[in-house]
Amino acid sequence: MIIKIKTKVKPTEDENKVLKAVTNIFNDAEMEISENIYTGVSKDISRFKELLRSQAILDAARNVLERNIVGNATKFHINKQAAYSGILNFDKDVHGGIKLEFICEEDEEILELIKDIAPRTRDGIIINEDDEAIEKKNE
Repeated sequence: MIIKIKTKVKPTEDENKVLKAVTNIFNDAEMEISENIYTGVSKDISRFKELLRSQAILDAARNVLERNIVGNATKFHINKQAAYSGILNFDKDVHGGIKLEFICEEDEEILELIKDIAPRTRDGIIINEDDEAIEKKNE
């Protein structure tokens, strides 16, 4: 998977703080700035996944990721200020958030990728969807 990252640096924002917001979530992000817009890529999803679990927002994340599928990718925004504090908060672009695009590589499938990033839960506990499908079939 490739993660494309894009965010604008507003006149009232500090470039370094905007960069920190990105690297708090994607610490391997290779970012470049041009005309007050940071763009870059990351391949490390581990911190993103860790935050989803520690904040107990797996189901909300899965909903956002699935709702925004385009082809073999999913696009969405996270809040820049929250990311600066090391928190994930899904956002609309009205606040000038961080635009993310998770793109599958050739041997990957977007729904399987989403299942890995944000598995379904029941009562706050991750469930194995494949096992549940087998159980329902056997009933």
